[in-house]
Amino acid sequence: MEVDGRPTVALQRALYGHQTAIFWAHFFDKLGLRLVLSPPTNAHISQMGIESVMAETCYPVKVSYGHVRELMGKTAYLFLPTIINMQTPVDKEAGFYCPMSQSNSYMMRAAFATDPDRTLTPVVHFKYDPETLGLEIWEQIGPKLRKGKAEVRKAVYHALERQDQFKKELIRKGLEIFQEVKAFEPVLLVTGRPYNLYDERLNLRLGQNLAKLGLVALPMDFIDSSAVDLSDFPSMYWGLGAQILRTAKYTVAHENYFGLHLTNFSCGADSFIEHFYKHIMGDDPYLILELDEHSAVAGVMTRLEAYKNVIENSMQKLRNCGGMPKEKSDWRIEYFGKY
Repeated sequence: MEVDGRPTVALQRALYGHQTAIFWAHFFDKLGLRLVLSPPTNAHISQMGIESVMAETCYPVKVSYGHVRELMGKTAYLFLPTIINMQTPVDKEAGFYCPMSQSNSYMMRAAFATDPDRTLTPVVHFKYDPETLGLEIWEQIGPKLRKGKAEVRKAVYHALERQDQFKKELIRKGLEIFQEVKAFEPVLLVTGRPYNLYDERLNLRLGQNLAKLGLVALPMDFIDSSAVDLSDFPSMYWGLGAQILRTAKYTVAHENYFGLHLTNFSCGADSFIEHFYKHIMGDDPYLILELDEHSAVAGVMTRLEAYKNVIENSMQKLRNCGGMPKEKSDWRIEYFGKY
């Protein structure tokens, strides 16, 4: 259970894993350990998760069970953090993760009776300043890993720096793509939670299917929306919800940008966020894809093709106006994906 003489630490490639893996990989590397991710979601992992789930949840949580089950007994430590919140552009924003993500560690330990001596289960507040964050993590896993307070503190600073570099590189790549977009060429800004945006099993290879249709699309993490004013939503509780709404505002501020929101059945947070998303998009065209384990590519492609036609009609109106702001459209498409 070592790689290159380093004890291994397992992290699920699901839920918070997509958003925080860079941080944890560099954090544990600095401490002399090696982070091991579960494989990308496949049919086997999905089925294991569905069979293991102890209560009805959204599909990403079901998949999470499969990832953790896949990792059981394969590393020196199983890492199941309880991540409470995320960094936010504005300090006063709460930045909370949804309760299903926050409680994932407890669900996994109950379902699989994990060995407490080989399971790392810190409660983590990423909104804390680095000093406080380092102390919080050290108090919970430092003694078990036999690492000192100063070691953990240095590892936290190092990991935060690398995570920040990664985020900046995503935005730089996004700007590079925007610069290559031709005049009057439409661009789709895709919002959603990272475990949907970057898991091809959960999103049914959305990126590839958009590319097949000749559409330029960017996930919301490739856009710097941090400066977008969200003061008209002062009680926005969810960190990812705030990012989704900022991206929606960024979308409607540009004539040739169009919105696509990816979500799941049984997502409690998005049941609220979608209303705000629709409010921001107003009369501009948008597409909402709501998927779960029963969704099929054929149904998604039908909606994407219909949305492409809507976009082309909107862009034609823009061309006819000589570059003036496009007419507001009554077109909206929502796909509830079982059929």
